[in-house]
Amino acid sequence: KQWYQRRVVITAGGYTHSHGIELNVWLVLYSRVSSILSGTSRHTRFYRSDLWKTDLSPYNSIVVFGGGESMMCDLSVKLKAEAPPDTDIISCRFPLDAQHWTPVKLIEDGHNPLWRYKQL
Repeated sequence: KQWYQRRVVITAGGYTHSHGIELNVWLVLYSRVSSILSGTSRHTRFYRSDLWKTDLSPYNSIVVFGGGESMMCDLSVKLKAEAPPDTDIISCRFPLDAQHWTPVKLIEDGHNPLWRYKQL
C-alpha cells in the first residue's frame, strides 16, 4: 500500500492532480499526511471509497495495487468498461486478466512487479 501512496505523490510531483482511492481509513489518513509532508498536498486527494462503486471514467492514468488474482479478473472487466481510450494503467503485484489486457511493459522488482497497460 505504501507503493500506491508513493505513486500518487510522485505523479502529483509533476504538478498534475492525482486522486487516490482506498477503502481502509487508516491508509487514507496515512496517505494524506504523507502528501502534506512531501509538499504535494495541493495536487493530491485521497478518498475513502469502494473501488467497485467508483466511476473510473474521469481518469486518464490509473494505478492499481492488486488484491489477488480473482479481484484482478473482475477489475479487468471494470477497467475495460469504464477507462477512457488512451488510459495508462499500471498494476502492481498482480497482472490484469490476459483475456482483456496485454501489457506493453513489465518491470520486475522482486516481490513488486509492475505491469503497464495502454488501452487502445
